[in-house]
Amino acid sequence: MGVEILIAGIIILLSLFSIRISKKLEIPLLIMFLLVGMLAGSEGIGRIYFDNALVAQNLGTIALMFIIFSGGLETKKEDVKKSLYPSGTLATLGVLLTAGLSGVAVYYLTDFTLKESLLFSAMVSSTDAAAVMSILGDSKLKKDIKSVVEIESGSNDPMAYALILFLLSFFKEGESTSIVTGIIFLLKQITLGAIIGYIFGVVTLPLANYIKIVREEFLTIHLIAILFICFGLATVLDGNGFLAIYIAGIMIGNKKFNYKLNSIRNMRLITWFMQIGMFVMLGLLVFPSQLLGYIFIGSLLSVIMIIVIRMLVVYSLLWPFKFNYKEKFFISWAGLKGAVPIIFATMAITEGLPNAQGMFNLTFYIVVFSVLLQGMTLKYVGKKLNLFEEDQEEDKFIEIEELEELALKKMILDKQSEYVNKKIRELELPQGMLIVSIKRDENYITPKGDVTLLMGDTLLFSQN
Repeated sequence: MGVEILIAGIIILLSLFSIRISKKLEIPLLIMFLLVGMLAGSEGIGRIYFDNALVAQNLGTIALMFIIFSGGLETKKEDVKKSLYPSGTLATLGVLLTAGLSGVAVYYLTDFTLKESLLFSAMVSSTDAAAVMSILGDSKLKKDIKSVVEIESGSNDPMAYALILFLLSFFKEGESTSIVTGIIFLLKQITLGAIIGYIFGVVTLPLANYIKIVREEFLTIHLIAILFICFGLATVLDGNGFLAIYIAGIMIGNKKFNYKLNSIRNMRLITWFMQIGMFVMLGLLVFPSQLLGYIFIGSLLSVIMIIVIRMLVVYSLLWPFKFNYKEKFFISWAGLKGAVPIIFATMAITEGLPNAQGMFNLTFYIVVFSVLLQGMTLKYVGKKLNLFEEDQEEDKFIEIEELEELALKKMILDKQSEYVNKKIRELELPQGMLIVSIKRDENYITPKGDVTLLMGDTLLFSQN
């Protein structure tokens, strides 16, 4: 056991070291993590043999749960409202159209049957939130465009997952599946997932208050427990667990509660650890020598699926919305693939399908192709299209909630407050107490002596 733990520690450290290489060579982090896994694998210098698709699928699902839930926690309600219809359209109809059109191309260009072609296309139909967010990061991309891209990538996995489960039913003996039953199945997945997610979004924080959680560590554990229960319950009831935890995450993240900032940071830390583990594990799972036979067909399908069909779908579905051709082009180019399609592809192996290994290898190749081509050029394309803003006002200020967690005291001035309509220099504050922040409406004011305080101002005090 000691040897295995030692190796795990070395792999994690090498993954962190690869971050430095990634920044220097401007290679997407996801590729570096995959490369670490491949180098540690049976055909690399590490010689670690790993071919258990079921373990990879189960661990990958858990990692995706944290990634999707954490993404929901950090998604602002205002962004969802602004981008709901375009991103929602791409996350639902976009997935269906992408899978359908790609399925035709795959059928005529490979030896896959029609069922296998459609299943394979469904596996690579969604964009990957982890890939998109890790590349865009804190970039100055126009907010409305960034919101559409991030919310689409965070919400289209549930649709792809439901479609995959439906198509897998065609391969099971003794099951009679029709288009009608398929539509009912998809609707049930989405409806139950949404309802369960909403319920948990409502009850999570009141439950924490009832339990009387008073430490941020326990609150993070509470969120993890809710994450597992929400996903598990939705899955047991044949609803979409990924959709449920995404909706719950958005609702929880947009409420005010104690230790909110640190709880989100803790979830972000866990998510990054999960991402590293997931990509390294997938790198271990693949056999690089098997990918050589997929270079031509993989490159051809990559161009057709992630460029031609993606642009066709985005341009056609976004025509009712107010996006110009440059913005549509960028949204199309931001349709990165990532770990999600690879995790989905392991389902073909665990189900024992005839061409499962071919589907997995081809999926892996397309993901690498997508991340290298689109990931390495995404920011460059955005800058060339003038979609990056020079400055963002919100970056100049620290949010009240963030300062609050630095042991500061908050006061909202009402009409009865003795501070209203007085200048700061006129206040008789206790010795050692200072006003460090004034928030008025959506603006922040530097607390100078000649500033007059008004009703509705939010003040933060520090005590020396």
